[in-house]
Amino acid sequence: MQSSFTFSQNLVRLFVIFILFLFPFSSADRKSETSLVCGSSKHIDNSYVPNIVKVMDSLQKQVGSRNWGCGFITSPLLQIYGLAQCHDDLSSVDCKICFFQGRVKLPRCLPATSARIYLNGCFIRYDNYNFFHEAIDPMNDAVVCGEPTNALTDSFLHMEFKQRLAAAIQNVTAMALGNGTFAAAEVKGRVFSVYALAQCWNTLGKDECRKCLVKAGSKLSQCAPGSGGSAFFAGCYMKYSTQHFFKKSVESKARCDNTGIVVAVTLSTVVFVVLASFGAFIGYERLSKRKGDKSNLRLSPNSSLNFTYEVLEKATEYFDDSRKLGQGGAGSVFKGTLPDGRTVAVKRLVYSTRQWVDQFFNEVNLISGIQHKNLVILLGCSIEGPESLLVYEYVPNRSLDQILFIKNTLHILNWQQRFNIILGTARGLAYLHGGCGVTIIHRDIKTSNILLDEKLTPKIADFGLARCVATDNTHISTGIAGTLGYMAPEYLVRGQLTEKVDVYGFGVLLLEIATGRKNSVFSQGSSSILHSVWKHHKANTITDMVDPGLRGMFSQKQAEKVLQIGLLCTQASSRLRPSMNGVVQMLTDAQCEIPSPKQPPFLNASHSWVTPPNSDATDSPRSRNSSTLEQPETT
Repeated sequence: MQSSFTFSQNLVRLFVIFILFLFPFSSADRKSETSLVCGSSKHIDNSYVPNIVKVMDSLQKQVGSRNWGCGFITSPLLQIYGLAQCHDDLSSVDCKICFFQGRVKLPRCLPATSARIYLNGCFIRYDNYNFFHEAIDPMNDAVVCGEPTNALTDSFLHMEFKQRLAAAIQNVTAMALGNGTFAAAEVKGRVFSVYALAQCWNTLGKDECRKCLVKAGSKLSQCAPGSGGSAFFAGCYMKYSTQHFFKKSVESKARCDNTGIVVAVTLSTVVFVVLASFGAFIGYERLSKRKGDKSNLRLSPNSSLNFTYEVLEKATEYFDDSRKLGQGGAGSVFKGTLPDGRTVAVKRLVYSTRQWVDQFFNEVNLISGIQHKNLVILLGCSIEGPESLLVYEYVPNRSLDQILFIKNTLHILNWQQRFNIILGTARGLAYLHGGCGVTIIHRDIKTSNILLDEKLTPKIADFGLARCVATDNTHISTGIAGTLGYMAPEYLVRGQLTEKVDVYGFGVLLLEIATGRKNSVFSQGSSSILHSVWKHHKANTITDMVDPGLRGMFSQKQAEKVLQIGLLCTQASSRLRPSMNGVVQMLTDAQCEIPSPKQPPFLNASHSWVTPPNSDATDSPRSRNSSTLEQPETT
């Protein structure tokens, strides 16, 4: 865990150095961590982490405008409250840097439902209850004392020091209560001076602030003859030192009232836009926990695949909705522009299970080393932010389903374009199945995972479910993962995975492209694409199934061959289905003989497999109960 977190720290450190070069801290180091307190309870709701991110996003924007913020998200099953505040002597620039550092470090507590971090210049906290008016927390409040200097061990100086420390604590307490929430003071002496700072969080009332400061001061005074000390309380922070460590006191900030909270909640639902130099960073390290026992999935810090979170956040205008290209079950995809001018697609994922973490690294490691004109190119990834990000080449013409199935579309694919998409997809799958030197099974071939570039060249995308199979294995058994309607029967029922599973999915995809109809798993058997094409094949009217939107403008011979290949690929028995190399040959070689297909299976309205009695489907089920059609991935 520690080594993986160090990796995340190294990625962001270069960014911090750059910022500090432009905007150097003008006083002592106020961004270093002084205390991190993690709660003992762990969240189990998958939505907890994404909602923490939303709260932090709200705090980020508020801190950017007024140096503090508070907000919350609540529902019957979920409560998250957040607070961030800089000490009032910090400038806006220094405050943003301090918040940035705190937000990167705070996720070390995940998956705890509560955490608080104190830095020398700011404080951040999230919790699962409303702590805004909490002044004292006996379970977590703490005081840390420094070591005494040689001079302070002298009995006379020791007494004088205690007196000056008491005066300094009394002064900053009174001044903070008079100013609002903050004060910094100096008590001069002949040999040394005592510098003290006190800060209440803006959500406290005056009486609550007094209670916290008095308690903190009482505890802190016991640090003498230590040359410094800090009190980390739920509602306030107090520090003293014999060295000057603060800036000139500034006017206290306004308090957080109900209106402020409402604004914070509203902001947490809006995509935030802040200064480009200060992104929202959470080192969400649940991925790192998984990497300890998955060493083969680690990425070198110097790998060309690595992107920093802040670069991708800025490239997508902080994931603005206007940049969103699509939304799927695994996450959202945004259009981005990198600093070098390249346009990319950024896939934004929030992981909450081992399965999703495995899928992320699986995708990175499987396709980062392979390239083919019909496979989307993975440019890199980022794993140190609040979400894990995948960076792909930008494919401008959306996914195939958005063109093929959206009615009244301005661009209707003609037959040649459809044929080229079918052929290109077949070539991409043939490459995966052995052309790249290994056997990679995609497991989720469907129209939404086929992207089209500016020339409508198809590119297979989304390798999160893909599996690499040893060449000496005839099949592997694995948990079920994929999309109903595209999954082969032997895989859906028994988890038997071979490249013929992809062939089946491709067959369904081919029939959808040719007919312009989506294969629905919820329709009656007579309405299934597989069943309908089969009936027309038996009646020698198979070309009647070609998309009527083409108005007859297609090659009858080519269309007949394509639809027949679709039936071959979707046969019930995996042994009867051709390989993808065979499919490419049938599509491109006019002299290649097309075998006669057997009747394909289909799902009926009760979600059971219907397999024809004379289909030679010895490796296919007769029926399947609907409650077991989908199983979670477990391998």
